[in-house]
Amino acid sequence: MIKKSRFLTVFLLVVFGLMFMVLMTGRIVAQERPFAGVEINVGLLARGISNALKPYLAEFEAETGIKVNLEQHAYDSLRDKMMLEFAAGSGYFDIIYLSPGFMGELIEYNYLLSLNDFMDKYNLNRDDFLPAAIEINRYGDGLEIWGYPYLADTSILLYRKDLFEDSGERAAFKKRYGYELPVPQITDPLTTDEFLDLAEFFTRDTNDDGVTDLYGFGYPQIGVAYGNLHIMPWIWTFGAEYYDSDYNATLNDPRALEAMSWAKKLQKFQPPGVLAWEYGDHLPRLYEGDLAMTAGWFHIGLDANDPSKSKVAGKIGYAAMPRGPTYGSKTGKAVLGGGGLAITSHSPNPEAAFVWLNWMFSDAERALDWYLNGGGATRKAIYESPKVHKKYPWAKEFFPVANYSLEYVAKQRPTLPVAFSIFEVMSGAWHNVALDRETPERALEDANEKIDELLAQYR
Repeated sequence: MIKKSRFLTVFLLVVFGLMFMVLMTGRIVAQERPFAGVEINVGLLARGISNALKPYLAEFEAETGIKVNLEQHAYDSLRDKMMLEFAAGSGYFDIIYLSPGFMGELIEYNYLLSLNDFMDKYNLNRDDFLPAAIEINRYGDGLEIWGYPYLADTSILLYRKDLFEDSGERAAFKKRYGYELPVPQITDPLTTDEFLDLAEFFTRDTNDDGVTDLYGFGYPQIGVAYGNLHIMPWIWTFGAEYYDSDYNATLNDPRALEAMSWAKKLQKFQPPGVLAWEYGDHLPRLYEGDLAMTAGWFHIGLDANDPSKSKVAGKIGYAAMPRGPTYGSKTGKAVLGGGGLAITSHSPNPEAAFVWLNWMFSDAERALDWYLNGGGATRKAIYESPKVHKKYPWAKEFFPVANYSLEYVAKQRPTLPVAFSIFEVMSGAWHNVALDRETPERALEDANEKIDELLAQYR
């Protein structure tokens, strides 16, 4: 009986011990996973960079209990859906892609939360990120950061080195234009006059039926976003602005007219379909060898020399965008591209949303792995990583141009609450000119009047 009693005692102690361990383990898990069962919805652009986030979601959910749902839309469609959800106060989106193009209106209408307190609480080191990745998420002169660094780049010029360096092409160019075919350098970009000559020179018919097989340039121009992204940098490059510091529209500047007229000439040397090209539609044309030059964000630059993606790999050179001809500027201008991931003020789980952002992008190894698998680069260390240079041996040519362009060429677009309306006006003006519906003079006259009305509230 004594032996049985001892056995029972030991047995019960083991059982109670196991129950205690299970109970304590449950408490520990509960403490380590305070957001277990929470779901957050993220509104993103329909891009490869967004798809590259998907492989990390299961690991994050296992660690934190937070389920992340990614939803992707084209630029204009994403903005439309966001504004509908915000106006309804639905709290549908916890995180949204924050473009400078609609930053101002979202902040002014209190649709977003400042991330400063979250960043301080989770000890985010802002110095780990590219300055441009932080600045693109600021609004006006404020110190608040409204978007977590997610994407920071700008347009660079991509050109066919094999064509530019070919002795036959160089001789033909000099005979036709009377000067040596210019090859762009990082700190010595093409002038807009040279760029236009090159676009004309490399646009040529090679088939008996008159089909143009090679165009000098090609860039997407569809809708509000890309119509504006096409014309705005040329307006800047020629020395003009949409409005001045007193919020008076300035498109009656002769330099704006020069830019619009020049862009109309350039349009003759782009494929007819560019007005309907979405973002990325120029990539197949470049990779197939149908374009002598294009402009593109950073990931396009790297992919262009990737033999697994491009038939012209090894033949693409990198340079800063063209500069204006007569205004003393040593550089052209390009839009500071990208944006952040912002937490919405209607989110039912704002801290859980930040936990995902910080988990995904603040860890150096994870951020690097994401970049190597199609993500973006906002951390300084990524540009210096041996892994990046091993995967992309041509990065040694690309990154100097990228860094130079971010520092000297990139320019933040207007972020006023009426910025999107301004972009609607300007993209419409450009489309009317490109389609021969209006002269450049008439289009700018109308645009100046409309933009001046939009800005009246700020004067």
